[in-house]
Amino acid sequence: MARKSQLSEEDKLELLFRKQLKLTRQMRNMENKMSSIYKRKELFRGYRIFMLSSALIHEAIELQRETNWKWWKRGSNMSIENCQQELIDILHFVIQLSIELKLNPTTLVEKYSLKHVENISRQKKGY
Repeated sequence: MARKSQLSEEDKLELLFRKQLKLTRQMRNMENKMSSIYKRKELFRGYRIFMLSSALIHEAIELQRETNWKWWKRGSNMSIENCQQELIDILHFVIQLSIELKLNPTTLVEKYSLKHVENISRQKKGY
């Protein structure tokens, strides 16, 4: 019997969500700053979403810092490897936010696809 050598794109997204859910469950049993947002009652409605989106923003800033964005300053060689690592950090928070917002991989792809069509339309209209 031939074994499937590669996962489909949908399967890969499902795999990432499963890994993130497992990590979240493990964090609940750990003592660290990240786990604290799951152990306490939300300070206000949307607290975890606020904290996760703040983390996502700061990871994006870390990615930006890997580039030579300061045009007035002598640049250094950008490390693609470091940029990829920052992007993976961002992806962790995007997936966790998706989970917090009750988006599973199927719904995420559906909503992305609808927004993608809207974005194409906007570009055609000069948005």
